[in-house]
Amino acid sequence: MEETDAPGEYCIDREEGILYFFDPGTLSTLEVSLLEEPIMEMLGASDITVKGIVFENARGSAAALYGTGNCIFSGCIFRNLGSFAISIEDATGFSQQPQQAFSSNNGIVDCMIYETGRGGIVLSGGDRNTLTPARNYVHNCTIHDFNRIAKTYSAGIKISGVGNQILHNEIFNAPHVAILLSGNDHLIEYNEIHHVCMETDDAGAIYYGRNPSERGHLVQYNFIHHLPERYRTTAIYHDDAACGMKVHGNVFYKAGAFPVLIGGGSDNPYTNNIFIDCPVGIKVDNRLQAFDWAKPMIAPGGIIEQRLNEIKFDRPPYCTNYPELAKYWEEDPSFPKRNRVDRNLFVNVGQTVLKVDDGVNADKQFLDFTTNNLITREDPGFIDKNRMNFKLTETSAVFEKIRGFEAVPFEKMGTYAIGNK
Repeated sequence: MEETDAPGEYCIDREEGILYFFDPGTLSTLEVSLLEEPIMEMLGASDITVKGIVFENARGSAAALYGTGNCIFSGCIFRNLGSFAISIEDATGFSQQPQQAFSSNNGIVDCMIYETGRGGIVLSGGDRNTLTPARNYVHNCTIHDFNRIAKTYSAGIKISGVGNQILHNEIFNAPHVAILLSGNDHLIEYNEIHHVCMETDDAGAIYYGRNPSERGHLVQYNFIHHLPERYRTTAIYHDDAACGMKVHGNVFYKAGAFPVLIGGGSDNPYTNNIFIDCPVGIKVDNRLQAFDWAKPMIAPGGIIEQRLNEIKFDRPPYCTNYPELAKYWEEDPSFPKRNRVDRNLFVNVGQTVLKVDDGVNADKQFLDFTTNNLITREDPGFIDKNRMNFKLTETSAVFEKIRGFEAVPFEKMGTYAIGNK
């Protein structure tokens, strides 16, 4: 206790159950919560709307939904929490199972989340065995400063399950990831992500990996910017054999050491994206083939085989929904394939593609980098680059120089106002 000698510091006498706090003299009120359970919990509920409520001052989370349907949290504020803000999950492991075990069509809309201890939102639901989508969603929310206690892998949004959606959100101010991804067939669209991965190395704003069966994702029309270059940070991180994500129409501006890192995986096409002011555009490697630390992942009995067998990857619905997955072991999984880079714009990017291997495969390509990409040092016709308005003018030469390039709807990215708010 004698070391508590500066305003704002505190210490805990756990034996006596006393907290000593050095008041900085600026507090008009002081609230101490002993609540460890969620403030609100729903099990098997349906058709409920929670609107305009402030959830705050709990040691745990604010709300937990299990096996719910059509339940909406709208216009709420979640702040000053010890754990994450809200979770939507399936009702598994309960002694009394609700009539609806899977959560579906639930939403978190127009909410603000900040000053939490262990992340923002846990968004799950759906059946991975049958690939049945849940269609739970996070829409038009602002999420920031969500890692007061847990600095890594406690994302702004942790998304899993099947067929869930992250739309029109802003996520910022975090030491590690913004979106932590697992599962299948998710949609991540029209979000703005910035100033994340600020304190960690080898990290991605959107991150997933080590399970080639987790595919079918679409990441499109997002604006990811201002990630630190000093660490090995990336906007989208396909880590350790991650496969099957379509990335289309995004804008990457000052997005880390390299906006894209494909770590040995396949079937990750990049189309119609814009890369601006980045040291490297796309980094790709054949780690499962070249690096001793990665080779055990695809060895017999390794983590990749275990995870593929968990969902019977070579049988319906996986072999029908993802035909390339059924041939995973036949096609040499150590070599990246079908990572097509086409119809992209690179503006003032130091090195468009950085390929990393052991030298043995130096003559082989891990990316299908077509001739239909434009690399330039000049402003290609942005409306106002200095004000970060990266919408292209209708007269931009990009539309002539890149065959089939579509106008990126930059003005729709991020949150939008509701009435006067």
